[in-house]
Amino acid sequence: MMGKKKYGAIDIAKYVSALLVVCIHTFPFYEVSVRLNAYWIQTVCRLAVPFFFVSSGFFFFRKWDKNHPEANQEALSRYEKRLGKIYLIWTIIYLPYTIWDYTRAGFRFYHIFAYLRDLLLNGSYYHLWFLPALMLSTWLVAKIYQRRGLKKVLSVSLILYIIGYLINVYQPVWESIPYVSFLFSFFTKLLVTARNGIFFGPIFVGMGLLLARSHRLSHRASLIGWAVSFVGLFLEVTIYMHFDLLRDLTSMYLMLVPAVYFMMNALLTSSIPYKESYLTLRHESLLIYTSHILFAKVFLMLWPHAHIVVYFLTLAFAQCFASLVMKYRKQFPILENLL
Repeated sequence: MMGKKKYGAIDIAKYVSALLVVCIHTFPFYEVSVRLNAYWIQTVCRLAVPFFFVSSGFFFFRKWDKNHPEANQEALSRYEKRLGKIYLIWTIIYLPYTIWDYTRAGFRFYHIFAYLRDLLLNGSYYHLWFLPALMLSTWLVAKIYQRRGLKKVLSVSLILYIIGYLINVYQPVWESIPYVSFLFSFFTKLLVTARNGIFFGPIFVGMGLLLARSHRLSHRASLIGWAVSFVGLFLEVTIYMHFDLLRDLTSMYLMLVPAVYFMMNALLTSSIPYKESYLTLRHESLLIYTSHILFAKVFLMLWPHAHIVVYFLTLAFAQCFASLVMKYRKQFPILENLL
């Protein structure tokens, strides 16, 4: 049965993706070559978070039955509550870091409203944006799918992504045009970035829905499609780099969409046999993702000119944390709330 099949390649890829996310926040090749570091982060590493969205969408919607709307609503409610609980716990864990950052920036009263905005849309701490974005995009995709079907999900989410792409990638252009710059400034003050659950997440969650509800490509075709798409992504990043368009939050590339689609296809059609240990990798990927900034922030302050060292130290500490949670979660059930 499709609903019972386990995919070892997906769990392995989730773990690797968590390692790539750590790269995004620690710039491991910065001292080796600024350009190499930029290419590594903006091509290979940028596949990680969209993959998390796609895989989450796939595993959620493969159990979806349009003939049982009440059961679907209950499943959606449970899913949102689980993500919300994880998000709330990590928001509390990172609260000392949040207070420290606002204090260093010179706290103002309007920062309270900025924090509430970020809490809902951009993440209570910068890497946690994935959790509220996944909650919102899954809710949007579920509602559109239930009422209008798969085609409408894909068309609406693609339009939203293209709008977000234009906002995200061409920020320097909009900021240089009179009057448009004023409107863009209003947008950034209101939402900060288009990389959220409105513009970014729906296309990838919708892609997971598509893969859960349609026949898949062959493994060979998927690998070829991914290779071609990744070359396209590399060229796309090269163009933006040439025109000095890349910024810290630049991440919504056009070629990410086919690249992640073919990558997910390839993983779903992989012949890697499943092992129970892969479940541990799946849980550890989430724990590494959520915890790594706790360590990266400290190490970057201690060794600001040794990014490769910071990367491996961050990874080591995050992995130790994940391993300890997995080891003692039965003994201390409170740890289950982190998963």
